Amino acid sequence: MQKSKNKLGYKKEVAQLLPCLISKISVQKKNTFRFSIFIDDEFLIGVSDSTLTTFKLSKGVLLTPSLLEQIVQKESKWAIREYMIRLLGRRDHARNELRDKARKKEFPSSIVEEVLDELVEKKYINNLEFAKKFTRDKFEFNSWGANKIKAELFRKGISEKEINHALREIDSKKSAKTLQYLVKKNKRKFARAEASKRKKKIFDFLLRKGYDSNTILKQMPTLLVILKE
Repeated sequence: MQKSKNKLGYKKEVAQLLPCLISKISVQKKNTFRFSIFIDDEFLIGVSDSTLTTFKLSKGVLLTPSLLEQIVQKESKWAIREYMIRLLGRRDHARNELRDKARKKEFPSSIVEEVLDELVEKKYINNLEFAKKFTRDKFEFNSWGANKIKAELFRKGISEKEINHALREIDSKKSAKTLQYLVKKNKRKFARAEASKRKKKIFDFLLRKGYDSNTILKQMPTLLVILKE
């Protein structure tokens, strides 16, 4: 019968043998930066090279339940850090996004917050820079207005101060041109509506895209002309 790992990553049946001397440590075949620890020639847990060095683990060292707990804590932190850095390598993430993803993985909350603090301190996570880039991308590539961007940034846990700073990335002149672009892009759809309903149809559409009512109404005469071109 194969011995099972628990959520903390070690074989619980083997851990019941502790305290016990480490009988063997071997390099893992698929990852040379990780090592397998054995007691009584039974696999107990896999650890990083950092954990191995920190606790000075080697063959013959007495492994106690208390030491195993410390190893597990460090391995949890290592795993969470590696997971988050991998996510950040794909794209920028806000702190709340990383926290939510870590929760889905059922990582310990206290260690998650500790790793997040570390990543913020080392500038791997920068909510303001994330918000500014998100604002630019959503405005330029998705044609979102400020209201929709603001709502999404708020959902991602960005502070109001940081959001307001990020929204400065939207140029008011470009915003007006974007409204015109959106109407031209959807001209056929708007043109199919009854003449008396076109204004409301355009207004509702642009409101859903995140543009404020004053901006839309100010541009409405120009937008209606575009439909007639």
